[in-house]
Order: sequence, then structure tokens, then C-alpha cells
Amino acid sequence: MPSFEALLADYGLLAIIILTFFEGETVVIIGAFLAHQGYFNPYLLGLCAFLGTFAGDQLWFYLGRRHADYKIVQKIRGYSSFARVLGMIERHPIKFIISFRFIYGIRNIAPVALGLSNVPAAKYLIFNMIAASVWATCFTTIGYLFGEAAERFIGQMAGVQHKIFGALLAGVVAYILFKLVNGYLRGRKNRKETAGDH
Repeated sequence: MPSFEALLADYGLLAIIILTFFEGETVVIIGAFLAHQGYFNPYLLGLCAFLGTFAGDQLWFYLGRRHADYKIVQKIRGYSSFARVLGMIERHPIKFIISFRFIYGIRNIAPVALGLSNVPAAKYLIFNMIAASVWATCFTTIGYLFGEAAERFIGQMAGVQHKIFGALLAGVVAYILFKLVNGYLRGRKNRKETAGDH
């Protein structure tokens, strides 16, 4: 029976690609924490995170562009925030492509909205590649640095269970902080927009 370490080595990076294909800040942070413990090469981890998120958002863009009548696309178009997302795309298309992965609440809506917009496919491809690189680098770095900080704080961890627990803790804490900061920034922006309407 293969060891836990062997399973991580054999399937860990594939799991990173699959999970980031949908949405995976937490799994990238956890993977980067484990990379600090020696389970993964951090550069390969970042590459896999890039491939997963880039491929996933290219697929959603394609569905919006070529298959607007699909039920899943229609469902996304029915979200209350969809019109707001389209407005953001119309005002600042390039900035939006670069930043939408970091904006709370629109991560899964944005690629479909971009596909339904007038943004050229070639432009989206180029800037989505840049954005996916930035996203993967940021969260890989966060997890790796969190691993260093945790090790300094609690000492050299021993045993797989401690390492996995530490990785889960790192992912949860970093993800919560990320969502709180995004929620605060979003609320602040909404308050400014509301004040500007009066």
C-alpha cells in the first residue's frame, strides 16, 4: 500500500490542476504550504495552479461566446450581480480581466460575462494568461511564506498529521483573511458609489 507521501507525490499536482480549474485559492495555499514542507516543487505547483485556472476560465469564456443558450450560461446570466459585472467590463475591460479573480463574489460569473461581451477573444486570451500567472504566483507565494512563518512560530513540525493539520490551518486562515479583505473593499466601494448618487 503506497504511503501518504507517495500519494501526494503522485496525485497532488494533478489535484491542483483539477481543483483550480473551478476555483481553488484554498487548495493552492495548502499545496504551497506542503511545498514548503518538501512535498511539492513550488515552481511546479505554481505552474499547475496557472494551468488549471487559465484553462477553466478559457472554457467558461468559450461557453459564453459560443453557447449562450446553454442552461448553465442562462443560469449565470440570471444572477443579480451579472449586470453589474457587464458594466465593469464595459468600463474597464483589461483591468477587469486582470483583477476579477481577486474580486469577491464574481469569480465564477466573470468569464461567462466576458464571453458574452464585446471583448475580442484574442485580447481575453492574452490578458487571461497574464492574470492567471499573477493569481497563481500570489497564492503560491502566500502559502509558501505562511509555511515559513508557521514553522518559525511552532518550531519544526514532525509527522505527516502535523503537517497536514498545519496546511489546512494555513489554507483556512489565509482564505478567510482574503475574503474579509475583499468583502471590506467591496463594501467600501459600494458605500462610495451610493454616496456619489446623492
